[in-house]
Order: sequence, then structure tokens, then C-alpha cells
Amino acid sequence: MQYIRTAGWEDGVADLTQRLVRELAAGKSVLWLTSGGSNIPVSIQIIGNISTKLRRNLTVMLADERYGRPGHAQSNWARLMQAGFKAEPATLLPVLQAGLDFEATIARYQKLCEQAFAEHDCVIAQLGIAEDGEIAGILPSSPAAAETEELVTGYQSTPFLRLTLTFAALRRITAAYTFAFGDIKRPTLDSLQHESLSLSQQPAQILKELPEAYVYSDQFEENGR
Repeated sequence: MQYIRTAGWEDGVADLTQRLVRELAAGKSVLWLTSGGSNIPVSIQIIGNISTKLRRNLTVMLADERYGRPGHAQSNWARLMQAGFKAEPATLLPVLQAGLDFEATIARYQKLCEQAFAEHDCVIAQLGIAEDGEIAGILPSSPAAAETEELVTGYQSTPFLRLTLTFAALRRITAAYTFAFGDIKRPTLDSLQHESLSLSQQPAQILKELPEAYVYSDQFEENGR
């Protein structure tokens, strides 16, 4: 695991873009797991730097979503699309589908993940870390943090019904590029870097178990591994 001190998003955006391009140019099929919030403009910048030719082997899916009708105001996918994410001819796998209740949506998300993880040569995740240690929609001490078998889960949190990948799914990621900026993130990043907390206490600790994980932040005192 590598902690990378950087003043802004630029270094991480460049590294993630180069990784996606390199894997695609090598003829690999790539599953790119994206995130909402401050990661949305980053995703738009990255996809704009991947050629149409290379996008043919690219599939895009969310690492976490908020349940509701497709296109609802709090949907991470809807916000990504509305912000101008244009990925054609890449394959897009939205989590939400009209007419499905919460349990049916979880089942659909599970099937999408099983197929996508099995059918792609590598899985590259673009993630964020919240000030409470949340990652990919997995809140501390939440049902998602307790799930040990399924690739996805869903649960109620205020104010959302959440749909998220689980630790079991995250462990199957080839590489994670994670971003956490601002003073509010410093305590969380300090504990991530220097403490061994349980996944329930700090879900972001899962990054230490991945084959490759890079955390970009302006809060590290120095670069380290």
C-alpha cells in the first residue's frame, strides 16, 4: 500500500488515467469501479483522456449507489451522467433499474458484480475515504461492514438506502486509487497510516489487504509505503 502526498488531484488523476490506458492498450478487458461525490469530476476528466478505440474494452460500474428510481436526485449514477460523463462505446452497468424493489435491486447488483468480476481481466477502483473511515458506501459498524460472504449488500442509513460492494468484493480488486483531501480527513488518514483498526471500526483499512492500493492526500507528512 502506498500513501502519496500531493497538493491536489492532479497526480492521482494522471496515475489512474495512465493505468487504465496501459491495461486497455495491452488488450485487457477492464472493469472500472467509480464513486460519487468529489470523484465525479475526476471520472469525467479521466474518461475524456481515454480514446474511443480503447474504451471498447472498458466497462464502468459504481462501487456504491443510493436506492431509488433510476435518475433520482441522490443517485450517484444520475449525478455522474448529468455532470457529463460520456464513455461510449464503453459498457455501462447502472445499478438501478425501474420497477425493482430494494431486495430485487440488491440481487440484480449481486449478479452484475459476479458477471463483471468474472468476465474482466482486471478491476480498477476509484474510491474516496470519508472522515469517518467510510469507503465505497461501507459505513463503520454498519451491516455492510459485517457482511462476509456476498459481493454486494444493501442497508438503511440516514438518509439513504445504500447499495454497496462488500469487503469480499473489494478484495478482488486488482488496484485501488483512493483520494482523500482536506484537513477534516487528517485524523482518519493518520489512523489508516499508523494504526491497525478493525474493518468495522474503519472500513478504509480494507485497502491494506488489496494487491495494490494507492492513497492520494494533502494530509500525509511524507510519502510512504
